[in-house]
Amino acid sequence: MSTRLVIWLAALVVAAGLLAELLLEPPSGDERLHLLLILAAPAVVTAALVPLLRRWVSRRASVAGAALMVGVCSLAIGAATTSAASNAMFLSDHDFRLFLVVLLLSCGLALLVGVQLSAPMARDIARLGDVAEAVAAGDLSVRTAITRRDEVGRTAAALDSMVAALRAAAEERARLADARQMLFTSVGHDLRTPLAAMRAAVESLQDGVATDPDRYLGVIGSELHNVEALLDQLTAFARIESGAPLGPQEMVAVAEVADEAVEALGPLAERRGVKLALVADGPGTVRATVLDVSRCLRNLVENAITHSPHGGSVRVEVGPAADAAGEPGVEVRVLDQGPGFPAEFRDRAFEPFTRADPARTTRTGHAGLGLAITRALAQQHGGRAWLGAGPGGDVRLWFPTGGHR
Repeated sequence: MSTRLVIWLAALVVAAGLLAELLLEPPSGDERLHLLLILAAPAVVTAALVPLLRRWVSRRASVAGAALMVGVCSLAIGAATTSAASNAMFLSDHDFRLFLVVLLLSCGLALLVGVQLSAPMARDIARLGDVAEAVAAGDLSVRTAITRRDEVGRTAAALDSMVAALRAAAEERARLADARQMLFTSVGHDLRTPLAAMRAAVESLQDGVATDPDRYLGVIGSELHNVEALLDQLTAFARIESGAPLGPQEMVAVAEVADEAVEALGPLAERRGVKLALVADGPGTVRATVLDVSRCLRNLVENAITHSPHGGSVRVEVGPAADAAGEPGVEVRVLDQGPGFPAEFRDRAFEPFTRADPARTTRTGHAGLGLAITRALAQQHGGRAWLGAGPGGDVRLWFPTGGHR
């Protein structure tokens, strides 16, 4: 038996006795004793029944049944107390019989109301259990569809939020698993070609059948450069995917970085017979990480050179531009005279490990990560990268002047 329960029951009996003393003013000591017994008897019965009922209720399979039983016991104790007090001190036999009829009717009405009001709560609690079982079985699309403002409603809302979070986490795990599978497949495929070329060149040199050793060594050096470029792209992509923080930011002149990219890629453009041109409207200063801006620009320019026809040209334009919200920034446009991206590929152009021409391999040193890395780096700096609507190759890059907030 709980000590707190006994204290509360004693306090109620004392309070009821004081109230009776003030309102009824019993004329004799016997009546006071009788009244005290009437008030104390229900408290004693309650103290004895509550521990038993508590254990019984905790073992019930139905919340509605347990709540109904609690209400019935409460009504029974109240009715017995009221009947005893009325019969002993206040009513005649006829009035007492009428009181019992009215009391029984009240208990029946209370029981009926209790059944009707407890049924929805029991149904909602059962729904919570069904949803929990479905989630445990792996169904993350199920929801409680419970709208209440009480504790059951808050529990249902919390359960729905948890299931939604679990579903989002499962989808993210599936996406990462697919990305890992694509990564392994792409890396294995993209490394096979340069490694096979180097193996063939090395075997020819070892067997002494190479008629021009310098040319074979050149092939090996070229393929090693392609492998190095691939590994560099994979390292950058892994850093971005891991959510690594940005490097130190500073005021960067985008036009100057673009000029360095054009100069560095000049030999590649010359070998492919492509002319490079840079047009800048001012320095285009933004707050960013200079290495990330340089990587973005080199990816775009190198991609344009690769897709330009022999004798074509690549034009790099740098100038101030605001985004759709009016925030000032710097836009870079890289245009080439290639065929551009196919219409069915434009929506996937910035996805990792994708190429507009599936026949291309890493003999050019690319794993289909250049545009994906460019977009990810731009987004990390609060900017964006997208395809323009112009003819041929038209890729655009935008950085906010104030950097990432």
